[in-house]
Amino acid sequence: MPSIPWESSSAPTAAEQRLDESLGQGRMRSKFDQPLSRLNVHGTSHSREQEIRGEYLTRRLVEPPDEAGWRLFWRRSAQPPVVRVHDAVITGSLNLRAADLPYLLEFVRCRFEQTPDLRQANLAGLVLRHCRFPGLRARNLRTANDAMLLSCTSHAGLVNLTDANIGGSLEMLDTRLERAGRRAMHADRLVVAGALLAMRLYAAGEVRIPGAKIAGNLNFCGATLRNRGRNALNATGIQVGGSIRASTDPDTGAPFSSAGRLSLASLHLEGDLRLRDAVLEPGTSRPVRGESSQDDPLSTLVADRGEIRGDVQLDENFHSGGTVRMVSTKIGGNLRFSGARVDLGWARNRSDAVQRPLRAIHLDGSEIMGNLDASKVVFRGQVRMIDLNVHGGLQLNRAVLDGPRTDVFQANRMIVGSNLECRESDVSGTLHLQGARIGANVDLRATFLGKPAWHQHRETYKSSLDLRAASIGRDLVCAEGIRPFCADGEVQLRRAVVERQTNFHGCLLGEGSASNAINGFGLVTQELTLLPSSPPVGRVVLRQAQCELVADNADLWAATRGVDVEDFAYDNLATPVEATDHGRVRERLRWLHSTSKGSYQPGPYDQLAAVFRDNGNEEHAVTVLIEKQRRRYQAIAQSSRPMLRPAVWLWSLLQRATVSYGYRPMRALVWLVLFAALGTTWFALGPPLEPVNAEDNPVWSPLLYTVDQLVPIINLGHDVMWRVTGYSQWITVGLIAAGWILATTVAAGISRSLRREH
Repeated sequence: MPSIPWESSSAPTAAEQRLDESLGQGRMRSKFDQPLSRLNVHGTSHSREQEIRGEYLTRRLVEPPDEAGWRLFWRRSAQPPVVRVHDAVITGSLNLRAADLPYLLEFVRCRFEQTPDLRQANLAGLVLRHCRFPGLRARNLRTANDAMLLSCTSHAGLVNLTDANIGGSLEMLDTRLERAGRRAMHADRLVVAGALLAMRLYAAGEVRIPGAKIAGNLNFCGATLRNRGRNALNATGIQVGGSIRASTDPDTGAPFSSAGRLSLASLHLEGDLRLRDAVLEPGTSRPVRGESSQDDPLSTLVADRGEIRGDVQLDENFHSGGTVRMVSTKIGGNLRFSGARVDLGWARNRSDAVQRPLRAIHLDGSEIMGNLDASKVVFRGQVRMIDLNVHGGLQLNRAVLDGPRTDVFQANRMIVGSNLECRESDVSGTLHLQGARIGANVDLRATFLGKPAWHQHRETYKSSLDLRAASIGRDLVCAEGIRPFCADGEVQLRRAVVERQTNFHGCLLGEGSASNAINGFGLVTQELTLLPSSPPVGRVVLRQAQCELVADNADLWAATRGVDVEDFAYDNLATPVEATDHGRVRERLRWLHSTSKGSYQPGPYDQLAAVFRDNGNEEHAVTVLIEKQRRRYQAIAQSSRPMLRPAVWLWSLLQRATVSYGYRPMRALVWLVLFAALGTTWFALGPPLEPVNAEDNPVWSPLLYTVDQLVPIINLGHDVMWRVTGYSQWITVGLIAAGWILATTVAAGISRSLRREH
């Protein structure tokens, strides 16, 4: 029992006599039963009759009943007895340290001039209602029931509940803790068997409850926490059996607000984390960079390494002026940002934003068992979700992501079990999804991607959309909706795998800041739809890409820097070419020629010819291959010495005119017949040739002689029976040369046909 100073000569005040009367053998009517005047706890004046000496009150509470002469259990019920003090000014020190009191203490409209001392006290319960005190010493306090601080004011003092154990709930409704710049409440390792209710709490200073164990809810609805530049709430490592609610108060409509950091690191929460409609102001006026690139100097909410079994609701009118950080946190339900606003634009430093952008959202390494809903959000600052695992879907529809010339959305190696939707959104910066694995669709329909990030080392702009090495289970949709899909920078699809359709229908690609409009190098997909509404500004790279079906248009092939289709493999065209539609074949040949920029690329011609041949359009395939040979001889002529170029051009012209480079061997037969007719006419109109040996009496036949000279494989014997002179010698030489060329071409064409049939 504490040592209590006591002066027996001091006359009791009216309030003390009233206290004695209430603790006496009965509640006899006396002048002290008349109610005292209502005390203004925030005033500076009071009547002498309202004073109770703290030492006197301490003695009356802790002395044994037989010494006090009053009946302890004056309230006969199943509830613990209540000692009620109201409308009193407690002067001096109320010292109940280590006291064991089997009744509930209730103070109503009382003003304490000195800090009450309840350290190591063991009470049935504690109620302070409409009281004012300079702090509260309650370290290791034990209560069997609730502890309540209702509409109280702690002025310039610390409320210390370190290691306290509350057998019921801890209620701090409408209470003010005023200790600006320092700790207003210190409750490390607090244990609460019920809920911690702090609705409409106002705290100027740090509210500190790390390591607390709360069996029920932790409720800060309508509360205001202000400790700018430091932690407004330090709840590191707390364990909550219910939910954490810090949203709008249902009675007053006032939102939860804080100025400073809410630290919930290593949180273990069985229910939901609700900050719907909350307003989180940044803790400092400017960012102070730490040594680590993972620092978030303007964090307003930190919930790293936590485990939350319910939902995290940061939605509707949630507004934060600093980073919302939940790194390596496991969320058992959904993470909701819908309608939220996280704005770090006020702290953006242009010289530092490109190199180390400030983050609006930081979710690296976290796991969300449900969905991540961030529709209709406004995020000004980087959204960082590297290695995030979302078992459900991710929605960013009608969102505003503002981080010009920075990596505004960085989600490398992200895993999404269902759809990743970012429809009708406005993105200023780069979307990074390198190595992402999406279970279903990536839908960017009607989204605008502008002002891509700047690469410091390469001194060039990055991609607007980076899906390098990404894996998409169904479709990639970058198509028009209520407006066209638009990407100012490069759309990077290098080595990406899209299981079904890659759709770029009605899109606008490039603005000239990047060399490539689309980089689909090594892209693997089933159906590739490239139907832009206007020619892409930049190059379209499809080198080594693979698909089963391709849809394209003239605008695609009119890309300002061409289309790279070397080693581009596709099985069919989305719109088949009819056997009689030679115009479309010529159009596609013009597209291939326009994209080659004068260089010889045989692969695209071979691929197109193979597609026509597989569809039974052999004539179209031959047309393509003839064009390929024509381009080949053009390339040979350009690379040859000037003196040899005419010969190459002439040889190409002769092959194209006669046998179409061997792809139309039947045309060689026509030329053989024509040369045979010309030769026969020449020798028939001229004088007969002289026989070599007149004794053999050979019979002159202009036709047989011409055929014998023209066909090198067949020997009719006429070529050696006649002596040729004059101009006929040159005609004979010409027939022999034409015969060898045409016969060789026919043989090559036939062998090529046999190889194709095989």
